[in-house]
Amino acid sequence: MTDLRDIGSLAAWSVSSSKPGFGVEHLSDPNVRTLWQSEGPQPHLINIQFSKKQSICQISIYADVAGDDSYTPQKISLRAGTYHGDLHEVRYVEMVSPKGWQHFRLAGEGEEDEPIRASLVQIAIISNHLNGKDTHVRGVQIFAPMEPQVSSGLMPFRTTAFKMHETIR
Repeated sequence: MTDLRDIGSLAAWSVSSSKPGFGVEHLSDPNVRTLWQSEGPQPHLINIQFSKKQSICQISIYADVAGDDSYTPQKISLRAGTYHGDLHEVRYVEMVSPKGWQHFRLAGEGEEDEPIRASLVQIAIISNHLNGKDTHVRGVQIFAPMEPQVSSGLMPFRTTAFKMHETIR
């Protein structure tokens, strides 16, 4: 994961519901022993809102079926957009007996490796293992591609057309 950077600290996080003592702050903390627990009807929602559009290429979720049993998310819809009114599903996943960090690559339309551009990401937990009602999520990380490093004052041009004009004659 050296080509990725965690951008979760740039966002405002919110959830559809939480049990007292198991709030949204536990989603982005580094301790996987703490957790967010929902309270209420499904789907359970995690909203990650950025102040401007970000390039997003991966979402990682920590889940442990052995420790959380029927509270473990099973079917998840990953959605992206600029606000709640234009969210669209970019990936649907089913986790089967997850243990640890589950990594989900996101790609825009067209090229496989192209990150999506969004200012709002929503993780919708559609159902849990064993048809559990509430859910436990022990951690969420959201990643963007690493920004290129500029060395010796030269821009990191990559295409042939730009490489031709990289230095002054």
